[in-house]
Amino acid sequence: MEDYRWEYHLVQDSQKNAWCMPGGKILFYTGILDVAANADGITTIMGHEVAHALLDHGGQRMTISLAQQGLNIVALKATENQLEKKRKAILTAYGLGSTIGAVLPFSRKHEKEADHIGLELMAIARYNPEEAPKLWERMKATSGGKAPPDFEYPSV
Repeated sequence: MEDYRWEYHLVQDSQKNAWCMPGGKILFYTGILDVAANADGITTIMGHEVAHALLDHGGQRMTISLAQQGLNIVALKATENQLEKKRKAILTAYGLGSTIGAVLPFSRKHEKEADHIGLELMAIARYNPEEAPKLWERMKATSGGKAPPDFEYPSV
């Protein structure tokens, strides 16, 4: 952890979001404060974001994105002599297949890992991890049901 330069930035913005860059830089939007509702809710969010940094999820996302782009270049080259309609169908199938078959499951795995480790960090810091499911329910309610649908409440 000595390579981390933890920075926390609060941005005046109505977005209900927070995110973390590799190396420990966390951005927290004021719009999420109402959803967080209390210190335990804020800690749930912060623990989740810190976990993303500790698990190097940002770097892994960049790697899979580069791989997807590289394979897209291969597909473009391999189909350059195809009829345009067939080429478009092949490239569309590749785009959908790589996103649905690789990128999205990878992302869901990261979210589950960050939820789990975030709860452990929260408990170590002596905040109440029982607030986490309540926070995710509030997130779901404010986002029209688009909050993490597969949040699992791991034991800590």
